[in-house]
Amino acid sequence: MHDIAFDLMPGEILGIVGESGSGKSIMCRAIAGLLPPAALVEGQMSFEGRPYRLADRRALAKLRGHGVAMIFQDPMSALDPLMSVRRHLGLRTKADPQPLLAIAGFDDPKKILDAYPHQMSGGQCQRVAIACALAREPRLLIADEPTTALDVTVQAGILLRLKSIASERGMAIIFVTHDLAVAYQLCNHIIVMRNGAIVENGSADTVLTAPRADYTRQLLASMPRPRWLSSELALPTSHLSSPCVISDVSQPALRLENISVRYKKADGSVFHAVQDITAEVRQGEVVGLVGESGSGKSTLAKAAVGLVTPSAGRIFLNGQTVDWSKPEPSWRREIQYIFQDPRGALDPLGRIIHQVRQPLDIHRLGNRDERKEVARARLLETHLDEKLFLRKPGSLSGGQRQRATIARALTVRPRVLICDESVSALDVSIQAKILDLLLDLRDRYSLAILFISHDLSVIQHICDRVVVMRHGAVVEQGETSELFRNPTESYTKNLIVSLPSLPEALLVQRKQLEVTQ
Repeated sequence: MHDIAFDLMPGEILGIVGESGSGKSIMCRAIAGLLPPAALVEGQMSFEGRPYRLADRRALAKLRGHGVAMIFQDPMSALDPLMSVRRHLGLRTKADPQPLLAIAGFDDPKKILDAYPHQMSGGQCQRVAIACALAREPRLLIADEPTTALDVTVQAGILLRLKSIASERGMAIIFVTHDLAVAYQLCNHIIVMRNGAIVENGSADTVLTAPRADYTRQLLASMPRPRWLSSELALPTSHLSSPCVISDVSQPALRLENISVRYKKADGSVFHAVQDITAEVRQGEVVGLVGESGSGKSTLAKAAVGLVTPSAGRIFLNGQTVDWSKPEPSWRREIQYIFQDPRGALDPLGRIIHQVRQPLDIHRLGNRDERKEVARARLLETHLDEKLFLRKPGSLSGGQRQRATIARALTVRPRVLICDESVSALDVSIQAKILDLLLDLRDRYSLAILFISHDLSVIQHICDRVVVMRHGAVVEQGETSELFRNPTESYTKNLIVSLPSLPEALLVQRKQLEVTQ
C-alpha cells in the first residue's frame, strides 16, 4: 500500500472496492492500528482532528471501541468459540443486548443469546460480529466485507440500518466490498484500489456511471448480469455462454424425489431441515438453488451426494436408484461436489497437481503417467497457470484455489456437478471468470450443474432454472427469466426486491464499456 490519502466526515459512508491483494484490508487494519509490528508505516493519520501514531499502543487501545470499531470478514475467527453471544455482547455493554441483535437483523434475539459460534451459521456469526462492533456506539465503523456471507434480505436490512445509524448518530463508516451494487446502494463516496494504490476516487454516482480509470471499467464489465436480459437491452453477448438447449431425454441426470432430512435435538424434539422435496437437473442444464440461511439448500445438496443421510425419499442418478449407505464406486464418479471454501477443501500440505490427481488414484483409473497427464489437462482446462501446479494451496489466491477444486472434480468426468456457494467469497472479476468457466465446461461436457447461491445476480447470470427454498421446503421453481420477471410467491418477491440494484444509466454505460473491450 502506498500514497493513500482521503478525508471522511462524520455521517459519511465511504466504499472501498478492488480485487484481492489491492490493499483494502491492509488500509483498514492500518487505520484501526492492527498491523503487525514488522509493518513500516509512513505518513500521518488523524481522528477527529487529533493525529495518532500506530506505535502508541496505549492510545490506540483507548481509541478502539468508543472511537473506532471494526467488523472483520471472517466472523468465525473474530468470535471466541468458548463464549456465548450473551457474553460476547456483555463484554462490550451493560445495556440490554437484544436491541443490538435486532439491529443486526435477528427477528427473535432471545433465541440466539445463549448460542455459541459453532451452533450458528456463518451469516448468523457475522450478524453477531456486527452487533459487537456497534455495541459501544463508535464514531468510526470499519466494515471489511461484512455482508459477503449474508442473504439478500438480511443484507438489505443491515445496509438500511447502517445508513440510518450513520445519519442519526453521525457515525462515519468505511465499507469494504467487492459488490459494486452494494457500494452504490450504501455509500456516498467510493474509492477504487489496485496494487496498493487509489486509482479512482469520487461520488458513488460519478465513479459507477462515468468511471475515468480503465480498471474501474473492467470491474463494471465483470459484474454478472442475466443472460436473458442481454438481448432485451441489446447488449453484446459474444463473451457470454448462451442458455443451453436442453436435450429431450427421458431421464434427468439427477433426480431427488420426496427427500426429507430430520435431526433429533437434545431436548427430544425433531428439526425438519428438508421436507418432502422433489427436484431434478437435466443433462446440460444449470439449476439454481436459492433461499436464506437455514432454508435447507446445502443439506439437500449434501443428501444428494451421501454426505447427509435422508430420512425419507429416493435419489436417482441417470435413472438409476442410488443408496448411499451401500455405494457403488461408479456413483462417486458420476457426481462431484465443489465446496464454498477452497482453502478448507484442499490439503494445505499437498501440492496442487497431486491433489487434483487424487480422485484418479482412489478409483484406480489409468496408470501413474496417465493420471498425471489427466490432472495436468484438467488444470490447464481451468486456465490455471502451469507454474502453480507444484505449489501448495497457501501460495495460491482464492480464485486459483477454486480453479484447482473444479479441476479435481472434473478429473473423473462426472455427469453431475454440485457447486455450493462456490463463488460467494471471490472478487467480481475472478467471480466472472469462474462463472464463465463453469458455463464453458457445461457446454463442452454437457454437465448437469446444481448451483447453490445466495447471490441472485449470480443465479440470474448462470442458471437456466431456479428452485426457491424456505424452511426446508420448495416454495417456487421455474425458468430463470420467468421467475425473476413474474414471481408468484411473496417470499420470492421479497428476495428479488432485496437484491441490490445499480442505476439504469449504468446498464447503458456497461454496454458502452463492453463494446469498446
